[in-house]
Amino acid sequence: MLPNDRSKINMFFISIIFLTIINPSIQSGQPSLKLTFVPDETYFTNGHHVDILCELLNPNEHTESPQLWHVDLKTGKHTPISRFLVNSPTNEAPDIFKRNSNKRIEFLKKNHIRIKNLLLEDSSRYACNCPDCEQQLEEQNKLLQIMKLVEPIWYIEPGWPMQENAKTTIRCIANDFYPYVNYKIIQNHHEINQLGKSVTPTTDLFPQKFSWEATVMPTADWHNQTLRCTVTQGNTEQHATKVLDVLFTPRFLKCEEKQYVNSTKENATIECSYSGNPAPTLTWFRQIDEKPIKPETGITIETKDEHHGKYKSIVIFDREKLISMPSTTTLTTTTIKSSNGKSDLINKPKAIAGDNYYQQLLNDGFIVKLTYNNEEKGFHKITIVSDINEVRSTKLDNSSIKTIQNLSTSIILLSFLTVLYMIQYH
Repeated sequence: MLPNDRSKINMFFISIIFLTIINPSIQSGQPSLKLTFVPDETYFTNGHHVDILCELLNPNEHTESPQLWHVDLKTGKHTPISRFLVNSPTNEAPDIFKRNSNKRIEFLKKNHIRIKNLLLEDSSRYACNCPDCEQQLEEQNKLLQIMKLVEPIWYIEPGWPMQENAKTTIRCIANDFYPYVNYKIIQNHHEINQLGKSVTPTTDLFPQKFSWEATVMPTADWHNQTLRCTVTQGNTEQHATKVLDVLFTPRFLKCEEKQYVNSTKENATIECSYSGNPAPTLTWFRQIDEKPIKPETGITIETKDEHHGKYKSIVIFDREKLISMPSTTTLTTTTIKSSNGKSDLINKPKAIAGDNYYQQLLNDGFIVKLTYNNEEKGFHKITIVSDINEVRSTKLDNSSIKTIQNLSTSIILLSFLTVLYMIQYH
């Protein structure tokens, strides 16, 4: 590149930079309109005040005085603001000026008013233009919004508490507030806006109404979950929170038929998990005679509330105390024939296997029954094993049998298709 060419390129870039720097100053010299709220806020609070000012910036010999207008939100009617409008409004004047007997609205100077002790009814649109200017200037508009805050409310139909798998309508409503911005429906930390239909304000008119509604089929997992409706009104979020109460039938969640106990370990445990609302009762029994096991010396039964209508019952064995107790006997019923030919029922004591009461308990096994209002809702027999591998193999069988069956079927089908393909094309 020749030195002369390089010099021309440098001058070109310098010119671009120079124009970029001076352009704002050139633009700033053009006449323009400015509409100002003081303080400059998007949303105002009841009882506060605001100055509204319409200005013409950079006037010249071709410009005239600007004009501040009040714009009715319902009709869109423009009313020029003047000292006469503020101090002596006519019947055709906007309502906020006709109700100005207490002088909340002050005319400070041309195109400059102050509104004190703001009310919801003061919400309006204001415009600033220059109708007599030779050069057409862009009109400025601002919306004065005074907040009225209302907490939303939840409605649950057809009734409360909710019923498992019963068609239910959940509805969040907020009435007579201003202004609406947005909403959010949260269930157990997950947004569910899309599950329902909402009715939201479509204009700036006040007061406003909001509703969201969904038809759902509650499940047991919904119990004790939190439903939250948030409606943003102006710069404030208003919330309605509902903790769900779902009635559902008792059921076992996890209660292994084989449970491992190390009889040489202190405080060994067996357990069953279950659920239901209202809360059911889980009772432990000895399998051999179906006598209930109650908290006593050497045995502790703990029930843990795991929330959402879920519970865990844990039997804790105090080995040291239990092995010090002698084994017991149980009565068995035997039928014998007497000399006169009649049959008689006789209860005879029968020794139960086990060197001590602890070993006897483990050898007997257990029964757990789930009841509500003395009605049985579930039943499990539990065998105690001393080899933990027996428990693992049982879990494998229960959880994997369908997977193994499906895999076997797939392999057989694939083999069949392969053979069929080979016969057809070879």
